[in-house]
Amino acid sequence: MIRARYQAIFLAVLALGLAGCKYLPHDDGRSCDKLVDWNDRKACKEKAATESKEWEKRDK
Repeated sequence: MIRARYQAIFLAVLALGLAGCKYLPHDDGRSCDKLVDWNDRKACKEKAATESKEWEKRDK
């Protein structure tokens, strides 16, 4: 009985925490620089830029 109550409280707190989550911005392609192949780095940076633009559109 008590365990179920703690589980319910935990789930409620978790749900409230996740409800306030927003997209955390990508690290602006810095992790892309770790890739060995130039083509992979380029594709990674383009993807990061596209995702950033999409999230900015959604925030407006």
